[in-house]
Amino acid sequence: MSRLGLVLYHGIDSGPELQEYGRLAEDNGFDSLWVTERYFHEETFSMLGFLAAATERIKLGVGVVNPYTRNPALLAMASATLDRLSGGRFLLGLGRSEAQVIQDKMGIPYGNSRTALTETVQHLRRLFAGERVSAPDGRYKLSNVRLATTPVQSRLPIYLSGIGPKGLRLIGEIADGAVLNAYVSPAYVRYAVKEIRDAATAAGRDPQSIDMTCMLVVRLTDDPASLYPALKQRLVRLLEEPHVGEILLDTGGFDPSILPTLRATVKSDGEKAAVGFISDGMVEAFYIVGPADHCRARIEEYRRAGVDEPLLLPRLEDFRKVAEAFRA
Repeated sequence: MSRLGLVLYHGIDSGPELQEYGRLAEDNGFDSLWVTERYFHEETFSMLGFLAAATERIKLGVGVVNPYTRNPALLAMASATLDRLSGGRFLLGLGRSEAQVIQDKMGIPYGNSRTALTETVQHLRRLFAGERVSAPDGRYKLSNVRLATTPVQSRLPIYLSGIGPKGLRLIGEIADGAVLNAYVSPAYVRYAVKEIRDAATAAGRDPQSIDMTCMLVVRLTDDPASLYPALKQRLVRLLEEPHVGEILLDTGGFDPSILPTLRATVKSDGEKAAVGFISDGMVEAFYIVGPADHCRARIEEYRRAGVDEPLLLPRLEDFRKVAEAFRA
């Protein structure tokens, strides 16, 4: 049976509002509900604890936290607690975040993100298994740490996010699942899934054992063209990022040679001035936008590209509309 998840956007104002979103997702038959962590907005583990109490069946994921702001021991404590509170429904997503946030804004040394993620996953696996962990070397110097409570799930799933080849290969080497980035095309998904599964095979793992999820930005509308200016400006911000823009355009079948001029225009005149570099075709490739039937067909494109569970990401004000339109 095909699986489908939902993602909560930022801007939750109250417990009753959060409870309503949790029940909407569960009552409409979605398989999972994910909360993203964006600094400096709502704190994700607090929200997930509330959702664990407000729901009964739906899986609850975080997509994603990073290995810097929480020590692996603290991550293990939070994850094991949430898994207990939810009765074994928690999914842990980890990603590298950005040096500009971690180091520049919070003063936490960033270093090598691949090493940080690898060490964190290794420590989490052992802590979840009830082992005592000492790590005198490496980034996290744990000393005889052992959890007093362990997860309900015998193997609590750890998902990793990644965009470029190094990040994707790490998913294949050590993760239970992938959380592919929002604003990607089906063509990118085919590229990413192949990178992940090839890396899994090379590591001696079953490539089909890795669960592929992908956040899909959904805009339900009968007038998609009216949304294009705002959607194009968001793509400008995404393509500004070094390496990310090149990967997304190249794998999506678009010309990455526009990027130096796009970035120079943003630097000199701002994001709105660079919107002209974004074509309607890019919007149609990187978003799911249009009437419900069109959106369903687009979701199926991502499934055919290799996504096991699409994760629909609507605006908060459209959450009910999307939950009801795509109910199981």
